[in-house]
Amino acid sequence: MVACCSHTGRRTSLDVMACSHNPVIFSHSNPKKLCDHPRNIDDELMRACAATGGVVGINGVGLFLGNNDVRTENLVRYIDYAVSLIGVDHVGIGLDYVFDQVELKEMLASMRDSFPIGSGYDSVPAFATPEQLPEIAQALSRLGYTEVDVAKIMGGNHLRVARKVWK
Repeated sequence: MVACCSHTGRRTSLDVMACSHNPVIFSHSNPKKLCDHPRNIDDELMRACAATGGVVGINGVGLFLGNNDVRTENLVRYIDYAVSLIGVDHVGIGLDYVFDQVELKEMLASMRDSFPIGSGYDSVPAFATPEQLPEIAQALSRLGYTEVDVAKIMGGNHLRVARKVWK
């Protein structure tokens, strides 16, 4: 099983990574340094993940990208930050896209009291879409990422972890 810490707290994440004999991932988590949201992760967690051989998958949820900004340029800024911190072998994409926006809106409304005031969950956030993936690849290329590096970010790193763990 691939251990994913995207929905765990900081202390639990560090414990999981300290105990794991396999790469650990954050399937859909963003750098806290760029947007100080409670769901985003700090640099220490990102480095610890990379030290396991794992991958931080940058998500496309507007709440976690700041100002509900899901433009490709903003998402690529998060990818580039992560690569500069932990290296291209440890960064991927995990958009966390929700196809059924009506269902999401209903779920958020029904669970309104479950979320802290000011958390941003009082409305449906914007999401980067799968249709943006080619734009993301092109933007990374324009920043000087090689074709091999772009392939790693676009899915190759996640595939590497899966091959290592799933035997």
